[in-house]
Amino acid sequence: MQTGNREDYLINILRLSEEGGVVKTSKLAAIMDVSPASVTEMVRVLKEAGFVNYKKYQGVTLTEEGLAYARNLRRKHHIMERFLTDVLDVDHESAHEEACRMEHSISDDSVNKICRIIGTKKDCDCDACNNPCDKEVKVSLLSDLKDGESGIISHLKCDDVQDLKQLIAIGFVPGREIIMKSVTDETVIVEISGEYVAISSDLTSRVYLEE
Repeated sequence: MQTGNREDYLINILRLSEEGGVVKTSKLAAIMDVSPASVTEMVRVLKEAGFVNYKKYQGVTLTEEGLAYARNLRRKHHIMERFLTDVLDVDHESAHEEACRMEHSISDDSVNKICRIIGTKKDCDCDACNNPCDKEVKVSLLSDLKDGESGIISHLKCDDVQDLKQLIAIGFVPGREIIMKSVTDETVIVEISGEYVAISSDLTSRVYLEE
């Protein structure tokens, strides 16, 4: 299902269902600012596709497939919104509007990589991820490496946005190999993509490596 309009319906059905279970088509029409006839037509299309259950005069619910699809869309939105605000310094209103458009076109693989780069905090929609960073890959910290040891960057976790920007700017991208070259109490020197970079030792606890 590629149509953004259909995906908007799924997202809104998800939101309304979390507020009160079965979603009335009249309420869906109101929140989407469309006619009841348009909602009925789209709901029937979604039912044929296996994404919703629908009974006339009763309302709409998401199927298991529809729920997983909608939650993954919402996850993409949250990730892209945070990337735009935290990394690119886009204001929240513009970031929300941009994320609404991007959630329909960005692939799962690309959004998962962005999620790992920015260290998106875990929420309920992470269960919809097809490649969760904390379930399928065992990780260790960069701070655990000794001189000469190497590892592949899994993901970053930074509460401080400036720390995140610094790590991204100097090449700490998931999937890249990192080699520990020198460790002191205050400074760590590592090799990434053939280049040597120095970071403060406290930042090494923000970088997770695949085991």
